[in-house]
Amino acid sequence: MSGLGAIFFGILLTPYPLVSFGQTQFVRLVPTPHMQVTQLIKENKKKEALTFINNYIKTNPNDPQMLFWKAKILNESQLQSDRDEALLLYASLSENYPELAEPHNNLGVIFAAQGDYSKARHYFELALKANPNDSLASENLADLYIQEASKYYQNAVNNDPNNKSAKSKLEKLSPQALIPLPSTVSPAITAKPAMASDVVSPSLKPR
Repeated sequence: MSGLGAIFFGILLTPYPLVSFGQTQFVRLVPTPHMQVTQLIKENKKKEALTFINNYIKTNPNDPQMLFWKAKILNESQLQSDRDEALLLYASLSENYPELAEPHNNLGVIFAAQGDYSKARHYFELALKANPNDSLASENLADLYIQEASKYYQNAVNNDPNNKSAKSKLEKLSPQALIPLPSTVSPAITAKPAMASDVVSPSLKPR
């Protein structure tokens, strides 16, 4: 391949039909279902994304990435019924795909918001077991430890007002409003589970 042909091959992979240049064949780039959902979410078209996902999982009910996105969209809803469904979806993903850190992390965020720090810690630890390098789960677990540390320092001061060490440490965490609550959710699954497929559907059309 000539140098110019190689350049064209490298930069002209677009959704539009292209002509051949020398021996180089150009192809039409067809977006996968996952690519389409990613774009809809990026454009904040959550309703359209949810409709697309629901239609997709009718024939692909075990796609963890699509189920994860559905849970995330539902959890951002104002309706309690949607958030309840999101919790069930995350829990199912956590159980069926323990190797994926993101469902564990997002479950931890939900339970932390509910004040159930024990469950939150459990799921953050599961996330880090699945992926020790998961930055979001590490941050959330650290935030949770700060919350718990504040509670126990306060207990120490309440039980012994003369405990200067505990009082000093508590003051470093004050005011209470500044103590972070674990809230950083994972936006998507980064690992590639065996059943997450990016197979192009023949019915899809180029953009």
